Amino acid sequence: MPGFLITALWGAILSGISLAIFAPYVTLRKISYLGEALSHVAFAGIAIGIITGMNLNLAAMIFVSGIAWGISWLSRHQKLQEANTITIFLSLSMALGIILISLSRSYSFDLPSYLFGNVLLIQKGEVWALGALSLINTLYMLFFYKELFYLSYNPEMAKVFRIRTALAERLFYLLLAINIVLNLKSAGIILVTAQLILPAVIAFNIVRRLHFAILMSIATAIFTALVGFGLSYQLNLPTGATIVICQGLLYGISFFLKRRV
Repeated sequence: MPGFLITALWGAILSGISLAIFAPYVTLRKISYLGEALSHVAFAGIAIGIITGMNLNLAAMIFVSGIAWGISWLSRHQKLQEANTITIFLSLSMALGIILISLSRSYSFDLPSYLFGNVLLIQKGEVWALGALSLINTLYMLFFYKELFYLSYNPEMAKVFRIRTALAERLFYLLLAINIVLNLKSAGIILVTAQLILPAVIAFNIVRRLHFAILMSIATAIFTALVGFGLSYQLNLPTGATIVICQGLLYGISFFLKRRV
């Protein structure tokens, strides 16, 4: 197998793992729309990078992280519903991105690549970054497991037991934003959302305990990355979309098994 394909395969696997670690928490907290919103918000961050000449990934990461923290702060302190807060930031960010892109007439923006991703274009440095990010995600989940458990199942009980969840929640939004931005190249804006949801719902159709669901979500991401990459290579299909179709098929199987049980 050519070297660039091996790099792309590792990129697909690590992309799936990094998103799958967050998937059970995103699903339990019913904030699946947050992943989609932040991936769209990244559009404005990329536009800022284009206008300023800044690295596009870095610009998007800084902007999306700031928006994620803004959503968290408004939801906690201004008594705004999280869905409304996300909608406000999503609308403003997309409007800003469109205006900035229109002002940069000398730059040709590759919208299809941004929307759908292309894991074959991933570089070795980006693979190492995804590997490091997956490790950071794992350490974060292990260190803040109790806080994340209460945030996911019963935030009010956390207050009763005086469990401090503010730091865990801020870091959750920050890491989620970073994961989304780093995965845009391999998965694309449309497919990032699917990979944040499908591994988790497959897992929860099979297991009930949170730690088993996290492991099952990761295993699902790895399995579908391998199968999807192989099928896309043999049939000359888009890799990211093929991986998501594989996850969709697994979801159907898991749903059928759940109904039988």
